[in-house]
Formats: sequence, structure tokens, C-alpha cells
Amino acid sequence: MILYFSGTGNSLSAARFLARETGDTAVHVVDLTAHCGTCRGIQDKVIGFVFPVYFGDLPDPVREFAEYTRFAPSTYFYAVATCGSTPGNALYNLQEILERKRCHLSYGRAVPMIANSTATWKKGVTYDLSRLETARKKLVSIATAVRARTVNTDEVKRSLTGSLMAMQLVRHMGKRRFAISVDTEACTGCGICERLCPMHNITIKNGKARAGDQCVSCMACVHWCPSGGILVHGHAISREDQYHHPDIEVKDLFLR
Repeated sequence: MILYFSGTGNSLSAARFLARETGDTAVHVVDLTAHCGTCRGIQDKVIGFVFPVYFGDLPDPVREFAEYTRFAPSTYFYAVATCGSTPGNALYNLQEILERKRCHLSYGRAVPMIANSTATWKKGVTYDLSRLETARKKLVSIATAVRARTVNTDEVKRSLTGSLMAMQLVRHMGKRRFAISVDTEACTGCGICERLCPMHNITIKNGKARAGDQCVSCMACVHWCPSGGILVHGHAISREDQYHHPDIEVKDLFLR
């Protein structure tokens, strides 16, 4: 089983590719939790984690899923961290969680793709889509390694960037910098953000979106909003600056 988390499609695309190449099934961690809960555990012989890197670390839903789900110590675990540049401490921290459960991360790799945060501080973004082809080539090698049950954790290590991002003050400032809100004049109440949000943090009330305080900064609502109704730090992102993986459609990310 491949357990993925994705906001704008990079990790979903990677998970689907690995599923095809390894004959496995990709499942959103939030959908799995909603249907069966984490307490029942997963006993698959091979489990892959595919996730984006947020603030140099695992997305909160992935961390919580790994911490509260029971796994078999004999399972072959591997992880793929999609990122803009560096995986920070994400792979290392997942390894630590598994070790506390008497499990072992056998293989881990970072796959640089395209950061979805760029448009939150820059206008007129030019996305280098050639990075996605480079990522695909690395995913081919990852799939080969997984099929062979390769053990290699060379990329599973702590980094200075990840450690700095983990500092409480830095994390707090980052959360404020990427805080979302709703422009009620631009919002059309289409409901896309509500169906996308993995934290159920956005609801439609009286024909307008409302954001709560449980955001994990996945940026799904921002990049998939068709009307520019979701703001980041008070600023709208134009349709031209929105990013989502070209192989992924918005309906692919709707929560089941």
C-alpha cells in the first residue's frame, strides 16, 4: 500500500506513478483514516509513504497517521518526500517515528519537483516544468529499488534547514506567513475548497467559504480556487500564478 498526502498534486502524481510501476495501490491517508480509523493498523508487507515537505518536515496528517497507526515490524517501509529543493528533516523524522514502533524505514528518497509556495510571495511566476521530467526519472529508479526491496537510507538524515524550520518561533512565523482567509467578495461559494481541504478546515456557509484554524498550509484551496476567493497572508493569487501538477485534476484530490 502507498499512503500519500497531497495538496496541489505533486505527491499524488508520484504515488500514482509508483503504484503503476510496483503493482500497488495508492491511498490518501486522510481518506483511509476517515473510512477505517488508524487504530485498526495496517499489516501490508510493503508500505510506502509519499508526501510533500512543509516547513522542513512531514505534513501534520502524515505525522499523526504514522504515530497512531499500528504496523508490523516485518514490513518493508519506504518513503518519498516531494519538495521544492530539500526534504529538510521530513524523511529523518518519519524514520524516528517508525523506530519508536519497532519498525524500520528501509529506503527513503527526496524528489524535487515544483514548490507551490512560490506564488504566495511572488507575482508572475514562471514554473520550470522540466523539473517534473527530472522527477519522473528519479521515480523510475525509486520504483526499481522498491521492487528489489533495496535498503538504502543515504538521503534519510537531518539537515540544518530542517532543524531551523523546526524551531517554535520560526514555525509560528511560517504559519502566520501562510495563513489563509477568504475574500467574501471574490468567493462564489462553489465548494471546491471545502471538498479539497484535508483538515475539513473550510466550510461553505450562506454561500461563502469560511476558514477555520486547523490549516496545515497544503495550499490546495489557494491553487485550485477558480475565483481567487482564498487569500494567503491577505493576498490573492492570480489564476496565472496558480500551480498544480499538470497530470492531476481537481476532482482527483476531492476527499472521499
